[in-house]
Amino acid sequence: MPIPIACLDKMKNWLTMIIMLAGLTQLVACSGSNDSSTATGVNKYSISYNWQTLPENASQPVDVFFFYPTTYFPNPDNNGSEYSAGWNQTIEQAHADPAIQAQVDSKSSVFYAAGTNLYVPYYQQAAGIDVLDALLWKTKPTNSDAATTALEIAYKDVEDAFDYYMAHYNKDSNNNPRPFILAGHSQGSNLLLMLLERRFSDAALREQLVAAYVIGWSVTDDDMSTYPALSQLGICGSKTQTGCIVTYNTQQNPGDFSQTGPPPTGIVQANAYSVNPLTWVASNPNEMEPVAAAATANLGALFYEFQPPPVNPQLGPPPDTKFAPNWENYFIGGVDVSAVVIVGYTGAQNNHGALVIDPLALPAPGNYGNLNYPYDVLPGWYHNYDYSFFFFNLEQNVIDRIASYNASQ
Repeated sequence: MPIPIACLDKMKNWLTMIIMLAGLTQLVACSGSNDSSTATGVNKYSISYNWQTLPENASQPVDVFFFYPTTYFPNPDNNGSEYSAGWNQTIEQAHADPAIQAQVDSKSSVFYAAGTNLYVPYYQQAAGIDVLDALLWKTKPTNSDAATTALEIAYKDVEDAFDYYMAHYNKDSNNNPRPFILAGHSQGSNLLLMLLERRFSDAALREQLVAAYVIGWSVTDDDMSTYPALSQLGICGSKTQTGCIVTYNTQQNPGDFSQTGPPPTGIVQANAYSVNPLTWVASNPNEMEPVAAAATANLGALFYEFQPPPVNPQLGPPPDTKFAPNWENYFIGGVDVSAVVIVGYTGAQNNHGALVIDPLALPAPGNYGNLNYPYDVLPGWYHNYDYSFFFFNLEQNVIDRIASYNASQ
């Protein structure tokens, strides 16, 4: 299986602006609204240039289709109430954006151990903070029409990529369709949710779906009642349920973002569901999980040396020798990567739509005071760490759900 762990040297040179919330929105992508890489009437995902990750030999029995989080944060003064090209990143810009590679590697690696083929399309990602300000936090409501346009441009790429994948790549050696996992983070998860809403009333698609990991974005009661496809999928209520949705957002305080600001220090929406990755208990909107999962239930957090935010001095820096204190070799498909692995990193509890942790209980070296910007400015918001904090629980859950799916066939 081709492993998209590449360009590690490039990943070490992080731009602080990219780090700031590199994953924090709901709308990631990479081909621009002025993209010229596709001819009229031709699905641009027939061109390999428009794929961030495209297996050369898809020999594994299960596919993963992954949507990365926001890495595009242009000057907000440049995007106003009238839509302009700056609202979306172009595919050419995406190819020059090292944050995308690191986001894909650090998050999609939870799927490697299960034995999967990874597909990641570039898409015209929307300007992250601009869209949040206009559509979620509503600090700039006059920009809502432009932000909606940007989001729809990003979504069109996602849908086109999925359609091309289903028609041309989702086939085993006998030309039979393979089961697949859909996954994302932040803006990528928002776009994934839109795909589920608009396309998964199709029973054949639901039949192939192992699970949808809509992490770093809320799935709300409103969503469920508005879109029949979501209620047909449902929220995953156990660690082995399949054809369902996993969703959570990690933060210090319970409730939606309106309860944690101003300024907003979260993206949890009102009436959101939450699935605890330590217990796999699903809590309904405005409910609290009866018992918090202890840190002993955490199989391990994982922080890569190339991962945004850049490694905090108290965690690193990345070692010259692979055996420096706090660092160890972590192999991804045979590629040797330095990482900090912390077993029993944190407990967690579903609480009114949020996955709540106690930041004061986080152990060294990745404790509360060591987490990077913006968390030292906006404490209690752990959006960039949704995958990292629970890495090995997610990895095991993917294995468990695939086994459960196979047993049901």
